[in-house]
Order: sequence, then structure tokens, then C-alpha cells
Amino acid sequence: MFYRKSPLALAILPFIVTATYAQSDSNQSDTDSSILPTISIQAQKIDHPYVAQNAASLLKSDAPLFETAQAVSVVTREQLDQKQATTLAEAINGIAGVVSGQRGRRGWDDFNIRGQSANNQIFIDGLRTSARSAVAVDLSGIDQVQVLKGPASVNFGQVAPGGLVNLVTKRPEAENFARTDLSYGSYDFKQATFDLNYAPQNTEKGAFRLTGRYADQDDPVDYVYFKNLYISPTYNFDLGEHANLSVIASYQHREYQRYQGAPLVGTLLPSSLGKIDSSFFSGDPASDPYKADVYRAGWNFKYDFGNELVFRQNAAVQKTEMNGGFISLQAGGTETAVKRRLEVQDWDYTNYTIDQNLQKTFQFGQITHELLLGFDVMQEKRETLADRCNFASINPFQPHYNQGCITALSLNSHSITELQDMGLYARNRIDLGDQWIINLSGRYDWAKSSSENVLKGTKTDPQDDQAFTGNASVMYLANQFVAPYISYATSFIPNIATDKNDALFEPEKGKQYEIGMKFQSADQQIQGALSWFDLRRQNVLVNDPTDTNYQITEGEQTTRGIEAEVNAALSDRWTSSVAYAYTYDSKTTKSTELTAIGERLENTPEHTYSLMTRYRPQGVLGWYVGAGITGASATELAGLNVELPAYTIYNADAGYDTEHWGAQLSIRNLFDKNYYSGVIDNRVVAFGNPRQVNFAVKFKY
Repeated sequence: MFYRKSPLALAILPFIVTATYAQSDSNQSDTDSSILPTISIQAQKIDHPYVAQNAASLLKSDAPLFETAQAVSVVTREQLDQKQATTLAEAINGIAGVVSGQRGRRGWDDFNIRGQSANNQIFIDGLRTSARSAVAVDLSGIDQVQVLKGPASVNFGQVAPGGLVNLVTKRPEAENFARTDLSYGSYDFKQATFDLNYAPQNTEKGAFRLTGRYADQDDPVDYVYFKNLYISPTYNFDLGEHANLSVIASYQHREYQRYQGAPLVGTLLPSSLGKIDSSFFSGDPASDPYKADVYRAGWNFKYDFGNELVFRQNAAVQKTEMNGGFISLQAGGTETAVKRRLEVQDWDYTNYTIDQNLQKTFQFGQITHELLLGFDVMQEKRETLADRCNFASINPFQPHYNQGCITALSLNSHSITELQDMGLYARNRIDLGDQWIINLSGRYDWAKSSSENVLKGTKTDPQDDQAFTGNASVMYLANQFVAPYISYATSFIPNIATDKNDALFEPEKGKQYEIGMKFQSADQQIQGALSWFDLRRQNVLVNDPTDTNYQITEGEQTTRGIEAEVNAALSDRWTSSVAYAYTYDSKTTKSTELTAIGERLENTPEHTYSLMTRYRPQGVLGWYVGAGITGASATELAGLNVELPAYTIYNADAGYDTEHWGAQLSIRNLFDKNYYSGVIDNRVVAFGNPRQVNFAVKFKY
């Protein structure tokens, strides 16, 4: 009998015990006069540093990034503000090995990591948001965006091999402040954000923080718009010296008109009628917009027993409700009569996650062991409904709207999918003196998935998957500036779908070899990395040769490349980030479609690059100017004798800061370059973002 409630109860039990222990310890400290007074030593705190030096939430370790034998990129709050990023795609754009926004402005978080789609690999504070991403996340309550490249199943269980994105939420700080930003920009962009922090004792203990955002923006594409409301309270309990407990909640509401893109003919392929205008809306303004509500609540708990023994527990529950209709472009038709299909979707997801671990550091002679033991549980239920009809065709060169369905709108699918997973994991980080670091990690997962086809009245037999995944690495600290490493990691993720016989698929597996080097400056304000990787993905879903309406797990893919990036705070006046990726091999190596073998993976350019810099002539306050570029080489489209053209985008910003107010002018795509950001299923082309000019005023108290 597969576990249901018992693992959750078992997971919560240590929290209850340690919380009680924390309270009793706190009470005892108030009454036991034999305890010596505490001497506090405080170091100077760098407020929102430009360069991150660790990623504890992602790595489940306080070890510096310089001493971590994995490719990790961190976008700090200062970098997010410099980018004026309002979407996750904008936040991670420019990270080496990451391609974001390749499906255009359709309202979701779209990105690839190391050639692999990672849309569904989004975590918050180390906990999965959902096994399937349905709503774009809001960044106003986020302090950092952390990207782990390559397999990460040891820490997180079911993860695609390309990597994942982890968002670190803002937490209460040890000071009182109130910050408000007001922005206005192109396409009637309006945004207001606030960030309030109350620390009654001038410590993080007992402090409260409230963040929020409202945004409303039209789009360069006709009839497309986006509205967003977000609010998140966070509170730190005061449980004494040894315990830390934060409770975090958030609510997000999104409304937008989903946009699919434009057909190949008239964009990448020539047309007798010329080019399709970038403002062309391929849908219909009469279709229902998407509306989504996301509710999330959880806690982060830590208890320090002393003697370098620490217990941590994170938990969250997330409820996602989304419905709306979009019109997709279909194969067939002509230049002036492109076939379309309307799909009205109604999704309801509920996800529970809890993760706890115990960390102990001990020493034998000159060898230091940092041992981590933990287990986590995830349960998710997804109910999805879809109504479909063949919609009236459209002329992209002279579009006419409000034409409606040409066949009856009928319920096409109604399914209920349940996914459960429990994993036990262990890691031993071995420090051999001053130079060698060995990391050995392993995890065993028990996963169960089931699916019910409500329309057919059929249920699949529950599928149980068990998998061992591991990670091993060796790093050599040549000195305080350079540290080469080598690593090997594996991953697995269940394929949540069924074949033509309603049987569930075998889980997808991945493996990766990586050789790299970390480097830093003496003051650690310059952090860099160089890596080479060989990533293999197995049991990929491909079309069933006996019935192309269904799929089977017979596909394999390979991605190889070199990545380099540097984040640098060269002084209190000058900061800079630079990244480059050379993905020289990214292809399908096994498929039921022979023509696909050897073809390049979709939206995986061979070269990507970025640069972002800012200079402050007078130091922290006063004037500043910034500039940046992002670009990609041409990408060959699989099966078509055509390329997605290369592009380079220039950005600029300038502003002025005082102690209590500031102003910033930012321009993205400075020269308003027309470009294509990617393709969708080799059928639809996504237009890139045109020039966007934003002006913001900031108030700080």
C-alpha cells in the first residue's frame, strides 16, 4: 500500500518536537541564572550585494559557490532591479546556458536550460511549485533567482536533466523601512510596488514584512494585455536563540490575453504578400482571456542544537486555479487562410511539499565531514478540462475577427492526474585538508502516479516508479582564486501521460558529465565560472509510429557545450556581469521519426552572450548610467531549410538616487530591432520584444 497521509504526518512530527524544544529552551534561558551572558559580535552587513557568494536554498548547504562543484548562477536583487525585470524570462535572460522567452509573450514562464525545456522546473525556497507550470510567477516578492544547471534529482527528486530555477523569497529584516516604486512606460505600462518591513526589536526575530505589486500593460500585439496583482506577508517568530521560524504566504491574480505567434510563411519563410506585421494577433479578441489565481502558504524552520548539528524543515501548499481560451495556429491552409483551433482550458492544481534534513559537521584528524540526511514528500492532484473546436481561418496580412467556430465547441478532454513522491537522500561533503573537496550524494525515490479519463470513464492502474540518483564530484582548491572540478550526476522524472492503451510511461532519465573551474577575487566580489558539460536525456516521449496521435518513450537527446560567466562588483561605483555559452552539440540521437535523428533541438542557438554593466560616478548615491547587450546566433530549424536569424539587443538605463528617493529611466531594445525570439513546434514563430521605455520613481523611508 503506497503511503498517503502517514509520510506527511511523519514529516511534520520533527517540526513539532523541535519547536517545542525551542520554546522550552527559550523559557529555560529566561529563568536559569547559571547561564553565562551572551556576547554578540556583529559584522558589517552588505545590503543586497551585487555578487552572490552562496545559494543555500538551492544547494541545501552554506558552502560558498566558489567551493561548489556544480554550475550555479544567481541573479541578486540588485541585478533584478537593474534589469527592471517583471517576468522570470527577463530575470534569467543572459545567464550562460539559458534561453528564455523563446515562446514569445504568451503569458507563461518559458525557458530552456542546457538545451532542455525547464518550464516546469520552478521551485520557491527549495520547494516545487507544481509538477506542471501553469501561471507565470511574480518577482516582486523575490530576493534572488538561482539557476542550477544539469541534473538535480539528489536534492529535489523529480527534476528534468537540464536544470531548475529556484526563487528565494524576501524575508523580514532587522530594520524598519517602507519602499514604494511607481513606474510608467511604453504600451501604457503601469506598475506600483511596495515593500514594508517592521522590526520592533531591531532584529529579524519577531519582524514582519509585506510586499506587493499591481501591474497593467498593453502589448505591441493587437488585443493582447497583461494584468497582475500580487501580495505576500512574511513573519519571523521569536523562538529563542537556537530556533528560527518563518511563515510565508502569497496570493497572485493574473489576467491576460494569450498570444500564440505567427505562421512560418510570412515570417521565416517567404510569402508573395511580404512580411507579416509584428502587431498581428493570431487569436480572436472575443475569446475568453486567461484568469488565474495562485494561493501559497508555508514555513521555513531551523533549529541549531549546537555542536554543529542543525535541523531544517521547509513546507508549502499551493493551490492554482486557471481558465481561459486560446486560439492556436494549425498545419495546413494557405497564406491567406491559416487554419486555427480554439481550446478553452480549465485547470485546478493542488500541490503539497515538505522537506526536512539533519546536518552534522564533524572531523577526523585533518578530514572534515559535512553529513546531510533528509527526506521529502510531494503530493499533487491535477484536474484539467479542455473544450475544442475548429475555428475560422485567418488572413495574417488582412485579419478579420469575431468569426467564431466552424465546428461545435465540445469537451475534448477531462482528466484527473495524481502524483506522489517520497525521497530519502544523503550527502557527505568531505574536506581533505585545505585543498581537496569530495562530494558524494545519493537519493532513492518512490513515486506513484495515476490518471483518470473522466470522459471515457477509465482509470489507469497506479504506476509505481522507483529510482536511485546520485552525484559525485571532486574539486581542487589550487589557491584562494582558482578551483577546478569534475562531476557526474543523474536524474529521473516520471512521464505523466498515457499511451494509446491508457498505460503510463516509463520515467525519463538523464545523466551528465561536467568539468569546470570556479574563480574569485581576494575580496570575493568577483565570482566566475567556466564549465564543459555532456548531457544525455533518455526515455523521451516521441510519436507512436503505429498511431501518431499518441506517444511512446523511445527518444534520446544529447547536449554538449561550454559556458562561462562572471559577476563583478569592481568597486562601489562599477558593477558588471558577462556570460557566454557555446552549445556546439544539441540534437536528437534516437527517435521513431528517422528524419529527426541528428536534427538540432528546438530553440537551442549555438552561441548566446550577454553583458550588463553600471557605473556610479559619485558612489552609492547620486547619478548612475548602465548599458547591456544580449544576443544569440542563428538557429537551424529541424526538418526545414531555414534558420531563426541571429540577433543582438542593446539596453540602457540611467538614474539618480538619494537617501529617500530615486528615479530611473530604462530602455530595453534601444534600437527597436525586429527579431524572432523562437519557434513553437516548428509551426509558429514568436516575435521578440520591441523597444520598451520605462520610467520609475522610488521612495525609501
